[in-house]
Amino acid sequence: MKKQIAPVLVLLLIVITNATDLLAQTQRNVVVEHFTNTRCGICKSRNPGLFSNLSTSPEVYHISYHPSSPYSSCLLNKHDVGGNDDRTKYYGVYGSTPRVVVQGSAKGNGESFTSKDLFSAEQNKMTPLDIHLTTLQKGKDSLEVRIIIKNLATNSLKDMQLYAVAVEDTVFYEAPNGEKEHHNVFRKVLVNEALMIPSTVGDSVVFIAKTANKAEWNASRMYVMAFAQTADKRVEQVASSEGDADIDKGGGTNGVDDIARETRFFYPNPASNTLHLLSTQKMDVTTVVVSDVLGQTVSTIQVGDLEQNQISLQAYTEGTYYLQFATKSGRIVGQEKLVIIR
Repeated sequence: MKKQIAPVLVLLLIVITNATDLLAQTQRNVVVEHFTNTRCGICKSRNPGLFSNLSTSPEVYHISYHPSSPYSSCLLNKHDVGGNDDRTKYYGVYGSTPRVVVQGSAKGNGESFTSKDLFSAEQNKMTPLDIHLTTLQKGKDSLEVRIIIKNLATNSLKDMQLYAVAVEDTVFYEAPNGEKEHHNVFRKVLVNEALMIPSTVGDSVVFIAKTANKAEWNASRMYVMAFAQTADKRVEQVASSEGDADIDKGGGTNGVDDIARETRFFYPNPASNTLHLLSTQKMDVTTVVVSDVLGQTVSTIQVGDLEQNQISLQAYTEGTYYLQFATKSGRIVGQEKLVIIR
């Protein structure tokens, strides 16, 4: 009897495990990357249909690029020729406008911009990746956003790329083709590098995306969009900052916001002899302050003085410590408890 029940129990455990992983995942956001040009007459006639389509699905992200082909004199292309052209060439759609790429998949020249089929097949899917953006600085001089990518469930994602860009939500410009408003305009690449997904469920990696504002940008309309893409260019997850709504005003324990406290800054924990730092470069951490359980400072460590981002624990006795991670300006961007056991 037990031999007959055992396979059923194994199957039940598999079903429960799979269901748990599914519940731990989150909604995969959909993005439409739009390649257009301010001197393209066909763009003027077709773009309104795309915007109308997107307006009925506000959860779908949109970004527009202005490649230099077929019209190199496009003003919005001239603001960043390389950035606009590189993204177009990345998808192999350079040379014709308007074109759209949905979730990393290029659509054909004749694709209907008004049909829900344009992006409906990508909706209502799940992913083990969560991306959260928090605006650290926004104003006349600069834009700075923290990007936290969290692993929510067991997965096999590898060879990924993080692509993060500065975007202007609306550019008011009476273009030669008659368009007067240009939506979600690409402005500058801020991050374009390999993305290593944490192997441990619940762990995060952190990037800082920042830029000085340019004279032709409207600083109040700027935000950041971040893509996590696989080697085959599929967009696994995408998210954006929310402008004024997500500006970090401090708060939390000792000025550390809740999201920053979830970030993993070092391993292992507990530790005995050596601590390996994570995330410090991505979050511009320059100083680590070590305190005991009474809140007394035990040591202050300059990250730039460390070899291979490692802290020797030989001088510390067994016990519990708190590590605060601060930028050059003194801003605390994270805090973690460390237990030393020997």
